[in-house]
Amino acid sequence: MDYIEMIRKLARSSYWQSIFTASKEVGSLRLFDNDGNYSGLQSTFLYWLRVYDLLYTELSQKEWKYLDEKVIENDIRCDAFLYWRGQNREAELNKNKQEQKVNNLKFKNPGKVSSFDIDLQGGN
Repeated sequence: MDYIEMIRKLARSSYWQSIFTASKEVGSLRLFDNDGNYSGLQSTFLYWLRVYDLLYTELSQKEWKYLDEKVIENDIRCDAFLYWRGQNREAELNKNKQEQKVNNLKFKNPGKVSSFDIDLQGGN
């Protein structure tokens, strides 16, 4: 088992998820002895704590039909789900941007036309 697999296993454990949740709610509770300047391992652990925290929240809210405990517990399935979810969110953002562009192009008062003269010769 490589260190990323071990970090992910620890990060998704109920023990560390509880500690992570408590540390967000209680400012004085610290995950590490140091308050900053985290090592690469610490940063990786914090990243996966946050990912699994979000996944467990989404699971409890039944936000995604393909998300279940088996997905969260299996690194390959979890990675595939995260990729799929990211693609869905990106597609939704692109759709919203496109709709916004279309809405911005629509006239606010259709049928009303305004005109003005432009002097291109400098005041003659």
